[in-house]
Amino acid sequence: MKISFYFVDEKYIQYLKEIEINKRGFTCIPNMKYQNHDKFVYGVVLSINDVNYYVPFSHYDRQQEDNVLIKVDYHKKTKIAGSLRFNYMFPVPKSCLTPVVFSEFPEDRKILLRKEYKACLSSLSKIQKRALKTYERVLNGNNDELIKNSCMFLELEEACKKYLK
Repeated sequence: MKISFYFVDEKYIQYLKEIEINKRGFTCIPNMKYQNHDKFVYGVVLSINDVNYYVPFSHYDRQQEDNVLIKVDYHKKTKIAGSLRFNYMFPVPKSCLTPVVFSEFPEDRKILLRKEYKACLSSLSKIQKRALKTYERVLNGNNDELIKNSCMFLELEEACKKYLK
């Protein structure tokens, strides 16, 4: 699967949210719809047990242990465009993804998307290492705050596999 930006099927997002809500009373699956546009994901950042993980692109702009800041050149200055927050990554079957087509956006947005994508590609190794580190930190269960603020990776992997059946 190509590393790219993708939109995720809304029905699938709702399905995952219901899985988490039924299990723990809340969900860490991010909202993927905004008033003016849809949020997109970047992936594949991690593949575990034949399940591909995608990480939402966020406007969060503070460095933390479980994210990577995406910095772009903007009017001769480096600007934080957002981040990839790995505690919110989730598995998605290929059939629920639609590639983001940059040419379909207004010119200013298209330019920014290309810069963000280029920044993600240039940090791919770091992104994949951070994704695996976060995944392992959540599964080892030593950080209650991280677990509370992360998607339920194992349960979502199972849900992803069931969704395909």
